[in-house]
Amino acid sequence: MSRTGRPKESRVAGFTLFEFAVVLFLISLFFVLVTVPIEGVLSGGDLGQATRMLMSEVSRLRGEAAYTKTVQTLVLDIQENRFYALEPETLVEFRKKEESLFGEEEEVLPRHKDLPSGVSFADVVLDRLGKVQEGKAGIRFFANGAVEHALIHLKNEGGKVYTLEINPVTGLIRTHEGYIEQQKLRSRLHAS
Repeated sequence: MSRTGRPKESRVAGFTLFEFAVVLFLISLFFVLVTVPIEGVLSGGDLGQATRMLMSEVSRLRGEAAYTKTVQTLVLDIQENRFYALEPETLVEFRKKEESLFGEEEEVLPRHKDLPSGVSFADVVLDRLGKVQEGKAGIRFFANGAVEHALIHLKNEGGKVYTLEINPVTGLIRTHEGYIEQQKLRSRLHAS
């Protein structure tokens, strides 16, 4: 062939460094996407998912209390490892009866949300009740946007513990790794 034409095919069959790097990147991305969801199962329970579930419910109830100008309550069932919101009418009875179209009374129960498998409540600490380790604990959300201060301790089967602290003014949840005890608060009115 002439000097201005195409060179002879002398390329050796194989991959370039760029092609090899792209393939390695795709394989590693696949493994990351597959192993991250499995991590919660292997560690004995997904505490992160439980935290997100509780955060969204706290946010929803705080907004609903402010919007409807009624007190809302989040009930944490420690033995059953689930939580649910009570309507204001159900605070007395824990359930509500409604008339159906056919004249029969129909029981309307709160919609329970279970914690992820392997995750359970260790205890709940409320200012008015102290530490609740069994039964049910209720966190109240007031019409002015305030929330009862609470520490929710979650644990998984692997022995890992998270503490969720609900700020009474902002309603935001702060997550701590490990078990955090409630400290006695000094009076906010007097500086000492």
